[in-house]
Amino acid sequence: MRGRAVRVLAAALLLFAALTGCGRDATPFTPREVPAPVVIDPANPCPRQADLSAELAAQGPQAPAPPTPVAARYDRAAGTVTVTAGTGFGPAALAAAVRDPGVLREVSPGNWLLGANLVLSAGTAMRIAAPEVRWFGLSSEPGRYVTLSVLGGRLDVAGSCVTSWDEAAGRADTDHLDGRAYVLARDRAQLSVDHAEVRFLGYGAVESYGLSLRTAGTTGTITRSVVSHLYFGVYTYEVDGFTVADSEFHDNIIYGIDPHTGSRNMVIERNVVHDNGKHGIILAEDCVDSVIRGNVVYRNAHHGIVLYQRSDRNVIEDNETFLNVAHGINLNESHHNLVRNNRVYHNGESGIGVGQTSAANVVERNVVLSNGRDGVRLVSEAGDNTVRANALGNNARYGIYVDTQGRFDIHGNSIFGSRVGVLIKSDGSEPEEPEGNDLFDNREGDVVSR
Repeated sequence: MRGRAVRVLAAALLLFAALTGCGRDATPFTPREVPAPVVIDPANPCPRQADLSAELAAQGPQAPAPPTPVAARYDRAAGTVTVTAGTGFGPAALAAAVRDPGVLREVSPGNWLLGANLVLSAGTAMRIAAPEVRWFGLSSEPGRYVTLSVLGGRLDVAGSCVTSWDEAAGRADTDHLDGRAYVLARDRAQLSVDHAEVRFLGYGAVESYGLSLRTAGTTGTITRSVVSHLYFGVYTYEVDGFTVADSEFHDNIIYGIDPHTGSRNMVIERNVVHDNGKHGIILAEDCVDSVIRGNVVYRNAHHGIVLYQRSDRNVIEDNETFLNVAHGINLNESHHNLVRNNRVYHNGESGIGVGQTSAANVVERNVVLSNGRDGVRLVSEAGDNTVRANALGNNARYGIYVDTQGRFDIHGNSIFGSRVGVLIKSDGSEPEEPEGNDLFDNREGDVVSR
């Protein structure tokens, strides 16, 4: 890896010298050191809780509103506790209201285990917060698990750790195939997770993904937290205004961050998203008017950052995305998006892919280096896309690969050190060659039509 990094750095120095004429500042670019994978022991699933709690405390005294009395009813046959009144309360107040240690009990100071489904109804609000609560476990074992559902109410997690827990095995539940405990917020609920750990939750059924927010009017924030080993790190559906910031998402089974189906006006920024089982960050199915900014996205098992199926009018900027198995950034059937000022390198296939009818997107001022195939791909009926003022260096195959009958505008780019600078697939007619680019040191030609 060290030799490869040296080659990338050398390319970067050439790159920024070439970019001076494009108006870019000649700022040195150094590839990020690649951290080792994070290993979490399911028997000790909260290694960061004390540090996160201390960081929260260092911000000064928290001043939540005074709690109000809790009212709850327990349906023993359904195994469900429904909170009908109360705000600002914690597990101790809820346990006192229910009076059944099989439902909720403190297993050791500051550590609580939920043994029945818990529903927070509209108008209620629960706090799982340090220093009173270090860990909140949701019982989850083969053939049986509990859920925490916020149905119009509010849940705040601050400085604490929330996980599944198999009491007989003495560890978090690592098997998602037979069902697993999860947290769900919907029906105009509010969910806040700050300086917290959330681990080992969820499985592959609707509403059961681990940490999910659903339906119009539901919203929330995840800030300065760690989310790992969920089915999806976080999932949203028809949510407006959700924020995910300054957090780490790793080793989730499918996606790290997954806004979905009609979610909009989201801010996803300054997160570290790595080692997830498919994409790192994906906006899918009509996710619009959102910002993905300043994230570090690496070593995910498919793409790093994805816009999919009518995820339009979004901005992807100032991210660093590298060592993903396929593309660093991928746009698929999505339109009018801006991809700018990203650093995209060492991805297994291509740096930035624009395909499947994606139209009217702008890819500009990105640094795209040493990817396993192409720097930028315009394919599969993608049309009216603009690629301008990028630095595309030392990509293994083509700096820019064009295989689409749609129109394209390629100008102002520095393209160097690839097998071919720009490769344009042709249907037999003579394609219009891009002009106004700085092409050099491409081994088999600067612009080639085939």
